[in-house]
Amino acid sequence: SGKVIDFAHVDEFYAPHKGVNRHAVATNIYLELADGEMDDVAEEERALHQVSWKTRDEMIKEITHDNHRFVFDFAVSGGKANTWSGTLMNSGAFDTVSNEEAKKQITDSVGGRWVTKYKLRDWVFSRQRYWGEPIPLVHCEKDGVVPVPESELPVTLPEVEHYEPSGTGESPLANIDEWVNTTCPKCGGPAKRETNTMPQWAGSSWYYLRYIDPKNENALVDKEKEAYWSPVDMYVGGAEHATRHLIYARFWHKFLYDIGMVSNVEPFMKLKSVGLIFGEDGRKMGKRYGNVVNPDDIVREFGADALRVYEMFMGPFEQAIAWSTDGLVGTRRFLEKVARCAQRVTDAAVSDDLAVVMNQSIKKIGEDIEGFRMNTAVSQLMILMNALEKETEVPRVAYESLLRMLAPVAPFLAEELWEQLGHTTSIHLEDWPSFDAAKLTSGEVSIAVQVNGKVRGVLTCPQGTPEATVLALARGDQKIAPWVEKGSILRVIYVPDKVINIVLGGD
Repeated sequence: SGKVIDFAHVDEFYAPHKGVNRHAVATNIYLELADGEMDDVAEEERALHQVSWKTRDEMIKEITHDNHRFVFDFAVSGGKANTWSGTLMNSGAFDTVSNEEAKKQITDSVGGRWVTKYKLRDWVFSRQRYWGEPIPLVHCEKDGVVPVPESELPVTLPEVEHYEPSGTGESPLANIDEWVNTTCPKCGGPAKRETNTMPQWAGSSWYYLRYIDPKNENALVDKEKEAYWSPVDMYVGGAEHATRHLIYARFWHKFLYDIGMVSNVEPFMKLKSVGLIFGEDGRKMGKRYGNVVNPDDIVREFGADALRVYEMFMGPFEQAIAWSTDGLVGTRRFLEKVARCAQRVTDAAVSDDLAVVMNQSIKKIGEDIEGFRMNTAVSQLMILMNALEKETEVPRVAYESLLRMLAPVAPFLAEELWEQLGHTTSIHLEDWPSFDAAKLTSGEVSIAVQVNGKVRGVLTCPQGTPEATVLALARGDQKIAPWVEKGSILRVIYVPDKVINIVLGGD
């Protein structure tokens, strides 16, 4: 027996077999088996699927996507309230309303008012540890707390071979007498330095300004340089950055603006959040789970470029996704194919078919990188590489275009192969290749042929081929025809130049 779960959920995911990001609205069905017996299935289905029995707790651990875990738990045990973003249900007058809009409607309905409050978290400006910037204060028995003169800034940490906890709750610096004991800048008498150091937020709240003018010994940043380079065009960070570093940097920057040190009231023009990478078990990486992936180990085994490419390829930039070593193996093989291809480069002319793929790739990869669609950019690089592999002789102009587009994602390999081709300047100084708009299409399209919703083959046809012709070609194709002949055609669903779905009835 079965029942339809009375709500839908929305998934956003990357389909690697199509090289596209997808937005799917799914309705779920919960089935209960009459018994544990399994009927015979066709060989092709047996090759694709196998049955295994798992407990509810085992399933919850294996289902990594929040939506899917929620639906499964709801179907099996009644679940619990969904506390993340979505559409309200079982909520009376607020059914079908998004949670963000519902907040405002519910507030209005009870006579409330919408307010925004800000809170700086963990703003205790001292740490009891050795590392960190020393706080430039001294403690004098006569004059109390006295600031270190500007001429003596910055106060630097003492260079020691080792340091130990103080045993008193104070910073380890408290034990380093030759550093702690000093003279009072005000009276000249004996004094002790402040042994607490600044938190990590201190330096990270303004480092982006110091990058503009790192060797300036007279000011935090030269005003002309700051006015030229600021503000930062794009800030990229995860959820932790949004709740900590981004808040502190803006707080700090607005103070610098108020005292005339910077020319813009905002430090960053645009924010782009990046999704977390979970462990292979679907949980957030952590020592307690034993699922941490050490990048140094990955680099030693697969190389820095393979790691870099995989992180871009594994899914949409904003989406959280689980780590997969198998996926990393795939990107390593892709890079090996690129390297091997260098041995077949000649001055051969670019064929018409290759020209289409090359120009499509230049256009798409450039647009994808600008739009932070790194996964589909890498996918298109793989498509171009596959097209080059089919060539008896690999045209230099096409291969060099591939390398120039590969350089941002695999910088070391691209530089090495560029030099092997005889270039004496870095590939990272090269311009992005330009595409010819007249060579973006070949006049042919690939049409997926589905039989009862399952893809059974692909046809290559001229653009604009009518439904009747595509159906005839499908029925005449050696691989597709046996599937079509399994029943009578009830109807045909045709999306021009993309897909044809042949719906069969019984014999």
